Amino acid sequence: MEKNNKLQFNWRAFFSVLSALSFIGMVFTGVILFVVPPGRIANWTGWTIIGLTKRQWIGLHDWLSIIFVVASVFHVYLNWKALVSYFKNKVSKAFALRIEWAFALVICCVVFLGTLVDIKPFSALLVWNENIKHSWDSPQQRAPIPHAELLTLTELSEQVGEVSLETILTNLKSRGIEVKSADVLLGDLADAHNMTPAHLYDIALGQAGPGRGQGGHGEGGRGFGGPGGRTDAQGDTGAEHEPGEAIRGIGRMTLSSYCNQMGLDVNEGVKKLQKAGFKASPDMTIRSIADSTGVHPSEIRTLLEAPIQ
Repeated sequence: MEKNNKLQFNWRAFFSVLSALSFIGMVFTGVILFVVPPGRIANWTGWTIIGLTKRQWIGLHDWLSIIFVVASVFHVYLNWKALVSYFKNKVSKAFALRIEWAFALVICCVVFLGTLVDIKPFSALLVWNENIKHSWDSPQQRAPIPHAELLTLTELSEQVGEVSLETILTNLKSRGIEVKSADVLLGDLADAHNMTPAHLYDIALGQAGPGRGQGGHGEGGRGFGGPGGRTDAQGDTGAEHEPGEAIRGIGRMTLSSYCNQMGLDVNEGVKKLQKAGFKASPDMTIRSIADSTGVHPSEIRTLLEAPIQ
């Protein structure tokens, strides 16, 4: 009889421990998600912490939350008598307003209302959260096109405009990346070949730097060939392009650096851009200038290199 008691499964203990463990896990993953960068950065750069991506952390947090809710329901059911006793007068044993649960209710109401009306210190937490998330943001971390990992290769070639779909497919093939359909998403193709969308994008457009392979990318595997034009995988020179295409990562360059490299007057460049409605200064990056009105960096380059009217 004593042996049977030892083998008996204690559901109350099981759900108590399960709710406690899932709560701890939920809190931990919640802290991680509090500081992760926005999806447009995390997904593009392949951001990880403790070896897990943002998507995996979200999945863990969601499942731990579900387990916690289910375990808590059973925990309350199995401990209902003890829970009800917290709502009874200690002397009369009748239901009564007890200071403990009344105080807990007041705290929850204050937090609820304070968050809704957006007053301090509740609003400060949200501001802090936004500051942490956007601290990851920098021109080097941004996708050249917002959420480019969600574009198909066909859409990518249309968005970029400077590189044809055929060239993209050729660049990928030269690195051993076979594409069955041009409608595959850039992010899915990157996952299939264990690389970040940013790296695959560089390969697709021929911008991958030295040490990442060769073929179809111009000198040093840098995508836009040598000065004076882009070359395709066969080494043939395509249509003539402006000298600006020889620059890799134009969006990451400051306006001053770009103008100096292209032999342009930076002050004239600032005037051109401001006249066109852009917020511009010499120390701003081409990307940030483009973002100020929601255009692609290539449009900034076109304006800068256009003859003065």
